[in-house]
Amino acid sequence: MKEKKQGKNNIILFPGLVKRLVEEGMNELKQKHAEKAYKLFAEASSYDQGDPQARFGTVLSLIELNRQQEAVMETEKLLNEGIGNYFEILQVHVSLLVQLSRYDQVVHLLEAVLSEDKIPAKDAETFYELLHFSRQMSESNEYSEASVSKQNQEETMLELKAGLHAANEPAKWNALQTVRKLGLTDLTDEIRSFVQNKQTNPLMRTYALQLLHEWGDRKPLRYERDHQVVVITPSELEEPGERQVDQAIREALEDQLEQEDPILLHMAKQLHHTYLLMTYPFELNPENPKAWACAFHLVAAEQLGLETDETTMVQCYECERFDVLSASHEIEALEQDILLEAQNQNEWFHT
Repeated sequence: MKEKKQGKNNIILFPGLVKRLVEEGMNELKQKHAEKAYKLFAEASSYDQGDPQARFGTVLSLIELNRQQEAVMETEKLLNEGIGNYFEILQVHVSLLVQLSRYDQVVHLLEAVLSEDKIPAKDAETFYELLHFSRQMSESNEYSEASVSKQNQEETMLELKAGLHAANEPAKWNALQTVRKLGLTDLTDEIRSFVQNKQTNPLMRTYALQLLHEWGDRKPLRYERDHQVVVITPSELEEPGERQVDQAIREALEDQLEQEDPILLHMAKQLHHTYLLMTYPFELNPENPKAWACAFHLVAAEQLGLETDETTMVQCYECERFDVLSASHEIEALEQDILLEAQNQNEWFHT
């Protein structure tokens, strides 16, 4: 058997030993035995510091052991030493920096890497998304109109495009706000696509529609939600809550509850506000505002655990019971989503 000397202590390394240790390490890692895997990868690396699989296996083991600080030190060494696939390791390195809330480092690193324009197309969007998210989280690297010069506007727009497609909703929301703040009308087509994506949070779709309205977008747009479809012209839309029927709903609620129960009034109006943002730009059906006001009153009272007399309320609002039941059914169909958004929207959504 051929032998090979390696390492500063002239250890005799049998052929295939490093490969075998790496394979055993991978098997242990698959079985969630991170400590055993770490020792095997560390041993393999001690025999051959230049083996990319052994070194990267060490990183993966450290991550599994929740030792991110050590893992990020290892990925930094790999990048500096040029061991392994640079962009794969860079992605892991940057993800670790994000986990450790070291956003300034991410911004500085990715700005430098992206400026070289050597990132493979398949990886570019991921890095722009990470850069966008980190910039939003970094107090010293926020976007501003002054910082978006002609030279870096193209890069900024690439970041924001990635942000609009982010899986992370706060990052997506921040991208949308930034586009509005900077008035980047060159991204009109991106915003239109954002609006038309049925998987996008309905509140963000409404915000994006408002943005197109502000920009005076006169191009017809097909909008679909569930089984409803409507063709709209953004520039001609009325603002959410400003439609005559929405004003009439608020007035009807105020007439019934302003003096009697201000807390219930606030709850009913909040329910109405969130419902119209989630269903915008579709028209209310039935169109009777008093029936909708009665329905929001009923559902809000139920959420607060209050007893209600449906017959009496229908009489107070001077509407048909069938219309109230129809409206209540529409509200309750979205009730869980409305409650969730009402509870969470202050974290990222303000309108």
